[in-house]
Formats: sequence, structure tokens, C-alpha cells
Amino acid sequence: MAKPEPVDSKTCPFCPGNEGMTPPAEAVYTDRGVLADGSERVRNWRARVFPNLFAAMVPKPTPPTTEWIALPGHGFHEVIVDSPEHGIGPADFSRDQLELILEVYRDRYSHYRRKHGVSYISIFKNWGDAAGASMSHTHSQIIAIPIVPPLIKRETTVLSSASFCIYCNIAERETSSSRLITSNDSWILIAPFYSIAPYETWILPKGHISDLKAMDEHQRRDLGQILGDALRRLKSLLDDPPFNYMIFQQPFGYHLNIRIQPALTKIAGFERSTGVYINPVPPEQAASELRMA
Repeated sequence: MAKPEPVDSKTCPFCPGNEGMTPPAEAVYTDRGVLADGSERVRNWRARVFPNLFAAMVPKPTPPTTEWIALPGHGFHEVIVDSPEHGIGPADFSRDQLELILEVYRDRYSHYRRKHGVSYISIFKNWGDAAGASMSHTHSQIIAIPIVPPLIKRETTVLSSASFCIYCNIAERETSSSRLITSNDSWILIAPFYSIAPYETWILPKGHISDLKAMDEHQRRDLGQILGDALRRLKSLLDDPPFNYMIFQQPFGYHLNIRIQPALTKIAGFERSTGVYINPVPPEQAASELRMA
């Protein structure tokens, strides 16, 4: 059972000065470089990475039930505190901070790619109570798991059976469609044709990139710019809605994409019983409104 959310920065474990309230950080991003907590906790940081106290996956899980065949929950679960400021939201991040966050994502992704038994690495942010955030201080999470999730397995099966990259084709076609919201040198922001949530947006690289590790510095800077743009448009249009953003990536044969889904509607009986989602906002309308936001 998670502890109640702190009410202010004095009791928030994610705030500067309260570093002792979390497990020791494995990576602390500072102006002096990337450090790690030792006997003393690192101060004056821009981002901190430490194990989740309420982990979904752990390096040494307890044995699974003997009643059913079960795979142990072996893996890793980290919290990334992506800003030292308690009251700031992700839409308010500077471009420098967004670029730093993407650097943290890339570093931790690369770290877990080298771990034995890790088959997939999920990087995501929950913003707002309705989107599953248990803490109001902005943070992201990374979970490394021993299996490829069914959603990714289905996608990679389809991608591998095609004679061309389906995501590259989507990026090329949507560059001139009514679902395009904005773009820069390296990335496009679209409201996907098959949106499952109102005002859902996707960020796609214009060129084929499998994962964050494959990005160059120019692409990382451009991604920081367009991610910030997407979040500010959502905040402006929808009054800072709760949302989830998720980074979908695999090292070989996949096409990196970032999906941002505002939590504006409930997943109810029909969706849960069929896997079919009712979206009351056409993507073309969402794109038009977001372009003007």
C-alpha cells in the first residue's frame, strides 16, 4: 500500500533536501556530471534516479505460486525525478531540462539493455491522479521486464512480415495530412488515425530510429523541442489534463514512437470486454484544435 501523497515540498521525498527519504540514487545528474549516492547523498541535482520503494519488478523476486505455472517477477523498477522543483509540471520544463530528461532515459535504457534476463524496457510518465500518478512531484518511471509484452510482440510480428517499415510509411504519409500538428527537422507530431484516446498524439522520427540509443545529438535536441511543444499544446487546450506518455522502442527492427494519451475518458465495460476503444473526438478535429493551441 503506497503512502499518502505529501502535501508540500517540506515532506515530499522527491524534493531537494529530502534525498534521505528515498533509496540511494544510482544516477544523479548534476552540473558536475553524473554521480551516485554514497555515504552522503548528492545535492544540487537536476535529476535523480533510484529504485522504486513499491516496485512492480525486483532483481530477486520471491518464488511464484506452486499452484500455477508462473514466471518470477524478475526485473527492475526505477523512479526518475525529472525536476527538483516541486510545483512545476512537465509542460513547463525548459528545453534544456527536456533534453536532459531524454539523456536520462537514454542512459537508463542503455544500462538495462546490458542486463541479463531483460527483454523489454518500459519508460513512461504518469501526470495527474487520473493518469495513475501517486505523487504530485513530477517524475517518470522505468520498468525492465523479462518478457516482450504482448502489444509489442504483435507489433513486431506485423512489422517483420511487411516489405517496408510501416511506421516510416505512416510518418511520410502524415507529414501532409490533416492529422499533422507540427514538425521539425527530425520529428513529427500527429494525432494518429487510430487514436484510442481523445486528443491522443504521437511523436515519430522522420528517419528510421529503433530506440533512444540510436539517436544523435541533433535528433535528441529536436525531440526535446517537439515533446515540449506537444505538452504545452495539451496544457493550453485542455487546461493541464492528466496524461500518460509512453516511449515504445526495441533495439532491432522496431521504429521508435512516443505516445501521449490524455486521461479524459474512462476505460469501461465495453473497452475491457472487447479491446475496442470508443474515442468521441476524431483525430482530425484533435489535430486542428492542437495546431491552434
